[in-house]
Amino acid sequence: MDDVTNTELWERCLSLASEMMDETAFRSWLEKSSFEEQEGSRLLIRFPNSFVAGHARVRYGDMMEKILRDVSGRPDLGLNFVGSPAGPGPVSRPSPTPGRSHEGPRADYLRPSYTFERFVAGPNNQLAYAGALAVTKEGGASSYNPLFLYGGVGLGKTHLIQAIAHRIRLQPDVRTYRYLSAELFLQQYIAALERSEIPLFRNRYLDVDFLLMDDIQFLKGKERTQEEFFHRFNEFYLNGKQIVITSDRPPHELEDVEERLVSRFQSGLVADIKPPEYETRLAILHLLVRDERIVVGDDVLDFIARSVRKNVRQLAGVIHRLAANSRLNGADIDMDLAQKEISSSLGSISKRLTAGSIASLVSQSFGVTPNQLKGKQRKREVLIPRQVAMFLIREFTSLSLNEIGSFFSGRDHSTVLNSITRIELLSSDDPTLERKIADIRRELVSI
Repeated sequence: MDDVTNTELWERCLSLASEMMDETAFRSWLEKSSFEEQEGSRLLIRFPNSFVAGHARVRYGDMMEKILRDVSGRPDLGLNFVGSPAGPGPVSRPSPTPGRSHEGPRADYLRPSYTFERFVAGPNNQLAYAGALAVTKEGGASSYNPLFLYGGVGLGKTHLIQAIAHRIRLQPDVRTYRYLSAELFLQQYIAALERSEIPLFRNRYLDVDFLLMDDIQFLKGKERTQEEFFHRFNEFYLNGKQIVITSDRPPHELEDVEERLVSRFQSGLVADIKPPEYETRLAILHLLVRDERIVVGDDVLDFIARSVRKNVRQLAGVIHRLAANSRLNGADIDMDLAQKEISSSLGSISKRLTAGSIASLVSQSFGVTPNQLKGKQRKREVLIPRQVAMFLIREFTSLSLNEIGSFFSGRDHSTVLNSITRIELLSSDDPTLERKIADIRRELVSI
């Protein structure tokens, strides 16, 4: 193989891998990689970004190294997978000049629109917004260390944590940050274990002023990774460095996470982000409409705000699709078009779900039987799940109140309406119930 360049060698490896792998997987994770340079006995392979590099290393690293050694005839060769513009893990350093961005390795993870200026603050997220803004000014010296933000899918957690990164990048004092997901932390840690490079892995977190970690719940059950994160957390905290964490649930509800970690998460500011109320949803819609440079009547915006109530991301999706439809077809965005879009985008879920499938999932979550949900028993441990089931059936299906009542052994529509109203009130006062409903809702959406 002496007459073959390393570039050609890697191309041969990719060709063999494409024959061994599912076509979609190969195109998603390996196809866009390329040889960059050789460092001793290791070939440095460049990927489009650090996430792809980390995933490829964990899932396909061993396979690609075996292919490499077989093709080259050199059992000493190994691979380093890195993301563009630099490998997974280097510290992002902001420009010392305010108002100018930098091209750091974490910059490719930041969405340009996820800034404080474009975050619509309301009663549902005011504390989380204020806490995020405060840590950019005070850093680890604030009483908001760590800052723990939690809430359901699509409510703005990632927007806020990336807004912190954007603000840090533009500040005049040179402060460093590391923004990554808990999943990527796990992947990098596993890769470091495999290559016996734990000291190098730990060095990546030295001289970092802000640790910004998304979706900490992903560390569920990963005992060794939790222990590693515990030590990195302590180093940051004891050195006065700021830690910001996001999660889909509050610290005390994290499953299979060490108690000592939960205790540290609770030692700073814990702030939740709830679904936006009507006024905030309307403000978000006005912002999205301005971004798309489209004209949408107030009656249409009111209809969308009242129809899409649980998820900011869904609001954005509706506006983006309406804008695309209008431009492609030259159609005005009127009530008829909006109703069709809402029915199409949100109705697809209801087509997959029935009253029976929803009731079954609710009964499983609460530890009761479907027959108990339909029965006459009014003990709280059965009554609350029954009312939650009615609440979610109303949300996820097109069944009328009378039809829902009929499903629950012939109860009348007023009983169903009272149950729905009661769950709305109870969940607003009981975070545990609210979280359980959110968990069931996520499972329903994924069915």
